[in-house]
Amino acid sequence: MLKLGCPACGAEIIFKSKVSVFGVCTYCSSMVVRHDLNLETLGKMAELPADMSPLQIGTRGKFENSAFEIVGRLKVRWEGGSWNEWYVLFENAKEGWLAEAQGSFMMSFSESNLSGVPRRETLEAGQTLKLLKNLEFHVDDIKEATCAGSEGELPMKCPKGRVSTSVDLSREGGEFACIDYSEDGVRLFTGKYVDLDELKLTGLREIDGW
Repeated sequence: MLKLGCPACGAEIIFKSKVSVFGVCTYCSSMVVRHDLNLETLGKMAELPADMSPLQIGTRGKFENSAFEIVGRLKVRWEGGSWNEWYVLFENAKEGWLAEAQGSFMMSFSESNLSGVPRRETLEAGQTLKLLKNLEFHVDDIKEATCAGSEGELPMKCPKGRVSTSVDLSREGGEFACIDYSEDGVRLFTGKYVDLDELKLTGLREIDGW
């Protein structure tokens, strides 16, 4: 855990993950980028749009017998709606993402092997391609996505307005993959769908009427 002072207001900003480089001050909403032990401000983060998610920063749970805590959130919009990407830190320091879209939840992890990832312009929905250890995936959807806001800490810069292309892929057995193309480079994530109950979540947000 690293504690640094916000350059804008002096409030304490905590980075729980050693790979987190971007954060939002909870006191003044300044966006900050971490350069080792120094913080750089990038302006203010607008208030995140309200939604009905029961998740929040600080929510804890378990995935495949490993405990985790939500430490950051990325709100993404596209022409058909929006979804949440919750950045989670496991007790063994492993990082993951808990995606929340239209009532479905998916846990995924970043892959370092990008050798099989094709160029964006070669992809079309309906294609099949092979990734990682020659696993065959179906290209389900390709959409342009824009960051609507973020909070907490994240492993990459996510100011409001960040644009990326998100490619959703699936394969038999409930496994999925996602390729993210942006000006920062290419990222590949793989994971599976999960039921909210099996995550044994605590510290959920209280929602009026529930």
